[in-house]
Amino acid sequence: MKIIEVDEELYQYIASQTQSIGESASDILRRLLHFSSAKSAVKNEPVFTPPLNAENAPEAETASVTEASPNRAENAASQPPKKQSEAAISQLVGKVRALLTSQTFLQESKAVVRFLDILRVLYRTNPESFAQATESLQGRTRVYFARDEATLLMAGNHTKPKQIPDTPYWVITNTNSGRKMLMLEGAMQSMHLPAELIDEVRAFFTAN
Repeated sequence: MKIIEVDEELYQYIASQTQSIGESASDILRRLLHFSSAKSAVKNEPVFTPPLNAENAPEAETASVTEASPNRAENAASQPPKKQSEAAISQLVGKVRALLTSQTFLQESKAVVRFLDILRVLYRTNPESFAQATESLQGRTRVYFARDEATLLMAGNHTKPKQIPDTPYWVITNTNSGRKMLMLEGAMQSMHLPAELIDEVRAFFTAN
């Protein structure tokens, strides 16, 4: 595979077409151009790392498409998170709903604070399941969660890592509301939370 350079306007356009975390440049362009998928080329496929927040993306004349890290997504997919018990899932649902209906959460206007609050509840209620979920969520060239700030800073200069309150985890926050929701959705699905709860959370990140 080749490394290519595109101008900033085209880069931002491709970024805006991303539909899932870790989606490669080839996947995006094949979808837009109605090409068939090339599954046989996945291991060596160049991965597009879009700016997670166009407003905070670094200014540059050109943006690069970089080579994929070897098999990270493939390894994560081969080890799906262990299914929680029904009691554990029920407890998580209750804790998340309690947060969503709290006055503090409802009055909060900043997406990043809501994002961190939900992640905090997910971890504090079931640390083991949260750890498995965040591990499976990592992209092939982007690290989203880590146990230290330095790891996230090494993954990019503009990730704006923040520690999830009352947890040992850090998360990138230089993301728009839509991509924050993608991360939450991925974590909640991996923790086997019901779709209706995910939809309740989504309402707080798509209203604006």
